[in-house]
This record gives sequence, structure tokens and C-alpha cells, in this order.
Amino acid sequence: MSDSGPDSLTERERLLWGLLTSVGICAQLLGTRATEALGEDLPPPQFTMLNHFVGVPPPVKTVGQMAQAFQAPQPGITKTAQKLIAKGFLAAEDDPEDGRRKLLSVTDAGRAAHMAALVRLRPDTHLIFGDWSDDDLEELKAPLFRLKHWLDNNRHTKAPGQPDAAKK
Repeated sequence: MSDSGPDSLTERERLLWGLLTSVGICAQLLGTRATEALGEDLPPPQFTMLNHFVGVPPPVKTVGQMAQAFQAPQPGITKTAQKLIAKGFLAAEDDPEDGRRKLLSVTDAGRAAHMAALVRLRPDTHLIFGDWSDDDLEELKAPLFRLKHWLDNNRHTKAPGQPDAAKK
């Protein structure tokens, strides 16, 4: 986007900013709804971690791999993982290749907790998309997944002149 201020944005730049703003607002509002639906037993950070273990290969991961996947500091990932281990939702074993690391995996209890969370989220999902046709959902799917895949595959791609977050 232009460095000359909002008055110099092109129509396309205004559209892009509006789209990104809408995605951000959706993320915020959905996060709040999820927090309320999930309750205190499985707050969103724990649900998100379980969701990652259930749905994203490989089944065994390190804290470092989780921190990279979530683009979050390792101490926060460690804290969330420890809470899930204490609940019996994740198992931790010593890494035979590096004694300093633990190998994390989801347990049967973790899979059950994940499914129970999905069941708690189901009514809200139906409420949100209740008046959307299957065609509407399919139309949303392709561009949304395209955006998600680009962001996932370009985590470290920076626009020219954009500061490096690691240097801040």
C-alpha cells in the first residue's frame, strides 16, 4: 500500500484493506463466541492445540514444532501443553534423539475432549451458517482456503521495506 496516507489509496488497496479488516473482525468475534461455547474446561488455546494434534500430521510433535506452527513463543506453547498433559489430553515422552525435548501426542482422552468441544461448538456453527445454502458455503470455501494456504505457506515472506519482527 502507499506510504502517502489513506487519501492516496487506490480502489484496489481500499478493497484489500476492507477484506483484511473483515477477516480480522471475524477472527475476533469467532474467538469470543468460541470462548463462551467452550467454557472454562477447555479454553480456546487448549482447544486449538488439541485441534492441531487431531487434524494435522504428524501425530507426534515437539514444543518447538508447535511454536513454529502457531507462530507463538515456546514458553506459551509449553504452558498450554502442560495444562493438556495434566488433564491427560496429551502425552509427553522423552525424545530419544535429544533428552532435552519431549515428544507430545494426543491421547484417547484428548481425542474425546476434542470431539466433546466440537459438539459444544456445533449449535453456534449451525446458528452462524443457518441461512447459508450449501452453494453459499462452497463459494466461500475456495477463496477462504486459498487465503489460508497462502498465509500458511508464506509465514516468513515479507513485503519489501517491511520490518523484520525478529529485530523489534
